[in-house]
Amino acid sequence: MRSLSWIVTFSCCALVTGVLGGIKYFQISAAMAMAAEFPPPYSVVTATEVDQTQWTPVRRLTGTIRSPNFIEVTSEATGKIVALPIAAGSVAKKDDIVLQLFDEDVKAQRAALEADLNLVATQLERVESLMARSLASQDQLDTLLARNQSLRAQITAVEAQLTRLTVYAPFDGRLGIYTATVGDLMQAGEVLTTLTGVSSTRWVDFKVPQGVARVSLGTTVKLFSIDKEPLGEATVIAVADALSPGLRAYEVRAELDAPALRHGELVLIEVQTSRPQAAFAIPGHAVRWDVDGSHVFVLRGAEEGAYVPFRAERRNIVVLDDKAGTIIATGDLSPGEVIATDGAFKLSDGALAKRAQEASRG
Repeated sequence: MRSLSWIVTFSCCALVTGVLGGIKYFQISAAMAMAAEFPPPYSVVTATEVDQTQWTPVRRLTGTIRSPNFIEVTSEATGKIVALPIAAGSVAKKDDIVLQLFDEDVKAQRAALEADLNLVATQLERVESLMARSLASQDQLDTLLARNQSLRAQITAVEAQLTRLTVYAPFDGRLGIYTATVGDLMQAGEVLTTLTGVSSTRWVDFKVPQGVARVSLGTTVKLFSIDKEPLGEATVIAVADALSPGLRAYEVRAELDAPALRHGELVLIEVQTSRPQAAFAIPGHAVRWDVDGSHVFVLRGAEEGAYVPFRAERRNIVVLDDKAGTIIATGDLSPGEVIATDGAFKLSDGALAKRAQEASRG
């Protein structure tokens, strides 16, 4: 009897276990079948075709704007300022007086010398008349002639001194801000202001390091502000033959019409460094970077039954330039290939992908 009860107990347990196992098996099978109905993971991205372009290697150098007519207004002599006939910031015409130092004492000295010269001239006439009648000696005549030459030389020296006390505009130009005013004492060589020509022509001087680029007469260079805003183009009008000993660079001067550029302004000059070459224009947000370098993802057709039409394929590129968000690069690409743009950061090599417009229809 006892054996029979144990057999019945084990049979019931085995039956219950089998029933529960069968139920769990069918539940797991149903879950697996349901999971099989879900699509595989994929990313939705926008895409564009790769465009081929011509890229010209360039280098940006710093340069300085020059006005063809520019001087610093200085005095060659020490003296008190008695007149500044033209207001600061105004235009002075050629030969206008822009600075007058006190010169009354020098003019008085010249007048005294001229009076002495007139007296000597009168004495010379009298002595020459007397010598004609043998009433004057040759020594008297020689003395007066020497005195005459000495006075003339002194007058010339005084007139030269007067020219240093008056400064004239050598060309039509606009005066800068004065550093002194009427009544101030100016020292010899002290700068009063600047005079900049009114012409709209500007020069830009820059140095090209050895081996960077070959610039020749007639070459066109592009100008940019220090904020990288375009300023126009300039034509090279002079190239130095010799390299500077320190920088090993040669000086270049280009010319352009740009009245808005100020003398002394710092600009950037873009020069061509080598011949144009074939490259690809790629939207900036399509380019990704990692420890292996820059790359893009090309959307290749996925295998049949992959649920979505594309698989991402990594392609390494070499970035050459960045032009306002467009990357210029070379690499293992072909014109017309489709690359991921927005959403490319979600992709990896071999990942499934769908284009955004296709996702909206799906």
